[in-house]
Amino acid sequence: MIREQLRDPSVIQLYLFPLERGARDAGIVGSITFSNIILGAFQSCFLGYKLDRDHTDRGYMTEALRVALRYVFVHEGLHRVEANVMPENDRSRRLVERLGFREEGIARRYLQIQGRWADHIHYALLSEEFRASD
Repeated sequence: MIREQLRDPSVIQLYLFPLERGARDAGIVGSITFSNIILGAFQSCFLGYKLDRDHTDRGYMTEALRVALRYVFVHEGLHRVEANVMPENDRSRRLVERLGFREEGIARRYLQIQGRWADHIHYALLSEEFRASD
């Protein structure tokens, strides 16, 4: 699966592993995905992330996303990263806002979640905004 993803230039997939002593064998505890990467005049992508329940509320995803965003802005030369979050997902909303993402509006009936179309709040972060907050 990872080999296949490495061949797709429109996706960057990162995996999170715990670094605590004794936790090295826990395996993958989360992931960050930059997808639909479009270069040229657009230089933009979508952000997705997930973290195992047992590893939440420790700042792991905030730290991992800061490093990952720095990578796509500085090394990949992207200008814009977009994230879409369900309105009732307060934790995820606080996370992207803490990282400097700005709300741009509502994406109505954006994704089908558990068989129903769900609205999402559309957020974006520009490279110059990230650098200013970093």
